[in-house]
Amino acid sequence: MSESNNTEPVATKIVSTENRGGPWLPIVLAAMGGGVVLSGIFSGSTGLYGDSGMVTFADGVQESVRESIRFVIFSLLLLGALRVYCWRMQRPLGNLFLASLRCLAVIALIEAVRVAQIPHGLIRVLLIVVAQYIVCAVGLLILFTMTIRETVLFVSWCTVGAGLLWVGAYVGMWIA
Repeated sequence: MSESNNTEPVATKIVSTENRGGPWLPIVLAAMGGGVVLSGIFSGSTGLYGDSGMVTFADGVQESVRESIRFVIFSLLLLGALRVYCWRMQRPLGNLFLASLRCLAVIALIEAVRVAQIPHGLIRVLLIVVAQYIVCAVGLLILFTMTIRETVLFVSWCTVGAGLLWVGAYVGMWIA
C-alpha cells in the first residue's frame, strides 16, 4: 500500500483555498466570459438570438440585463450546490467571498459557450451541453480543491439539477 505525500486528511482540506489564484484569477476569468457574452449580445450572435434577423441596441440592453440576472442566479445556485457538497463531504468551504467569485467565474465561462455560432437544432444542443460540461469541470478543477472524481460527480449532479430546473420552467410556462 502506497503512502500519500500529503499527511493532511481529505476531510479537513478546504474546498476554496486562498492559494488558487486569489481573488484576481476569478475576476479575470469572469471578465473574459462576460466580455464574450456581451460581445455576442451586441453583435447579434445567432447563438443567443437565433436567426431572428436584425437586433437593435434596445434588444441588446434588454438581453444584457437578462444575462446579468442569469449570472447572479446561476452563481448562487452553484455556490449553494458547492455548500451542500462541502456539507456532504464534511469539508470546510473556506472563504465565502472567494468561493462566490469563483462560482461567478465558472458561470461566466459556461455562459460564454452559448455564444457559439452553431446552427440551431439537436446537434447544437448536444455540442453546447458537452462544451459547457467540460468548461465547468475544468473551471472547478482549477479554482477549487477537488479531485477529478469529485468534480465529475459534482458537475454531473449540477447538470441534472439544471436540466430539472429547465424542464420545470417550461412546464410552468406551459401550465400558465
